[in-house]
Amino acid sequence: MPFMRRFPALLLTALALTPCAAQADDTIVVTAERRAQALSTLPANAASLDAEDLATIGAQAPSEALNRIPGVAIHRGSGVESLPAIRSPVLTGGQGAGSFLILEDGVPIRAPGLANINELYETSLDFAERVEVTRGPGSALYGSNAVHGVVNMVTGADATALEAYAGSFGRFGGSIILSSRPSGSESRDPVRDEAEPARDPGSPLRGAGDGGAFAGLAFKNEDGWRDNAGLDEQHALVGVDTDLGPWSLAARLAFVNLEQETAGFVEGANAYRNEALSRRNANPEAYRNSKVLRGQASLSRAFGDWSLTVTPFARYVDTDLLQHFLPSKALEETGQTGGGVQTALYWDPSADFGLILGVDADRTRGSLKEVQSLPTQPAGYTQGLHYDYDVDATVLAAYAQASWAFAPQWRVVAGVRGEQSEYDYDNHAPNTDVGRFRRPADRSDTFETLTPKLGLIRTINDTSSVWLNLARGARAPQVTDLYSLQTLQRPGDQKAETIDSAELGWRAQLGGARVEVALYAMEKKNSAFRNADGFTVPFARTRHEGVELSGVAPLGDRFELRGWLTYAEHTYAFSDPVTRAGESIADGADIDSAPRRLANMQLTWRPTAALRAELGWTHVGDYLTNAAGTRRYPGHDVIDLRAAWAPTEAIEFNAAVRNLADIRYAERADFAFGNDRYFPGEGQAITVGVRAKR
Repeated sequence: MPFMRRFPALLLTALALTPCAAQADDTIVVTAERRAQALSTLPANAASLDAEDLATIGAQAPSEALNRIPGVAIHRGSGVESLPAIRSPVLTGGQGAGSFLILEDGVPIRAPGLANINELYETSLDFAERVEVTRGPGSALYGSNAVHGVVNMVTGADATALEAYAGSFGRFGGSIILSSRPSGSESRDPVRDEAEPARDPGSPLRGAGDGGAFAGLAFKNEDGWRDNAGLDEQHALVGVDTDLGPWSLAARLAFVNLEQETAGFVEGANAYRNEALSRRNANPEAYRNSKVLRGQASLSRAFGDWSLTVTPFARYVDTDLLQHFLPSKALEETGQTGGGVQTALYWDPSADFGLILGVDADRTRGSLKEVQSLPTQPAGYTQGLHYDYDVDATVLAAYAQASWAFAPQWRVVAGVRGEQSEYDYDNHAPNTDVGRFRRPADRSDTFETLTPKLGLIRTINDTSSVWLNLARGARAPQVTDLYSLQTLQRPGDQKAETIDSAELGWRAQLGGARVEVALYAMEKKNSAFRNADGFTVPFARTRHEGVELSGVAPLGDRFELRGWLTYAEHTYAFSDPVTRAGESIADGADIDSAPRRLANMQLTWRPTAALRAELGWTHVGDYLTNAAGTRRYPGHDVIDLRAAWAPTEAIEFNAAVRNLADIRYAERADFAFGNDRYFPGEGQAITVGVRAKR
């Protein structure tokens, strides 16, 4: 890979910087090894938001919280809709669904081949005690969809709590959590607790030794800033952490119900700048209804130097969506029922060596039916049935990962994962083309991937660390990539996507400040994307290179500055001599929906222990909105203000003003079907709330 030539000089530079550190970073993460691990032993990036961070944000959508993680820039659509980006352009369709692995308590919330681009709303963010994000391919413990990033919602509750809020545009909601955990059992911050061991061989994803159970219920209502764009959303979660003889149990049961009226794009050059136009909804008939049920039970037991964790899980998803973003406005009905098991066998004979072996399995039956009720539209969007099929998806994987401190202050982590994805497709529609839609005959497809990982980390007196991480990520195609075809595609042409990543990083504490710098370069093969006319461009190759700077620094006794800045170049690594809808792809050209400059910063003021205020800044640089490079969005800067007052330890009053300057901006901009299109950003919005706990 050409970019690999750049890394030796970067590595020497980072090594030279490490003696500057003055204090240790005691951060603990759980995602990389599915157990507690000191960040200082991890030769890769990892960022997290703890319970205090999440309470301060009071996110109205998961994207609002996750965008505080370096390198994350999720575009919010209408209601719960979102388009993900983690060290990547904003990705759509099967690319967006399949390039990011979304976990809850370490278990994928969707089957690998049946992911959904909007699935973040299915997570239990209301009951999360922290959120962890790995940018780029994950460790050997994760396979399909861990291409551009891994997001893990870690749930839990150590206190009975009540929250309620109300705000602009008919927004109100709340949550109640009942907990039987012993007081203080989980009151420590699990991310930064100095008492946590670097590696805890007998623990499951969460420590169950404290015992107890909790149950939570959350609801949300919005009338919507735009016309006919309301939503009602409910989340429920029950958790049990206990000991069963020599075994530790951490069990979760989650339920999600969503009823959303959806607002479509506003169209026309710079249409988002007109408030009256932005608030209109050209698709008042659009909606999304969804029900989700998930359950899992993690069982762990130690046997001397060995320990075993077995996590069976099951999931059910049923979603109806009117596709307002396409000329067809077709109704898509999808569902999946299935489950599987994750296993991890740990051997930790000493603090200098550890080995993890495991086998994972997932078996899911998915279905998709798409019907267009509108008369036939231009570009082949034909009235009637488009697709109707079921797919039995089976994913089997085995992995091994070893960690060895081969010299003082040096540790190497090496692993490999082999994965097989098999799809049995059963078509219920005629095997004929209809308009632009191609419906393959019944068939079976199998994909095999091998993803090696190699990491090297150097620590300096536990005060800072520098790491080099080489990793391959891979994913089998999504079911929709394989069977919701267009007439320009042929069944069986699709290949497994791969990404090769090289990352160099440095993290340290300098006095009272913490800082992390990460440089990355990635090359992706066998990807696909949709052009401005909605046709799939296959066999694409892309490059992704960037630098991320993040940290937190005290400014005197009362102020603190935290956040991140990133500069990245996402470019095509192939040339397409065929011009599709006026878009000819040139090697080296910028990919659309990929701003080079991003930033997310917060300045916090704490005049007393009971009072805090935060001024937040989100910067999105300009970016192309079509592959031909003829349309561009100029970017935006949005300021938010948050404040909280806690007169006692048991109660807190809070308020937030989002989009403080009431600017006109676009959450999402693109160019498709001959039009500039935007999801306009919400105008100035005020929210007030109260939290109580005991």
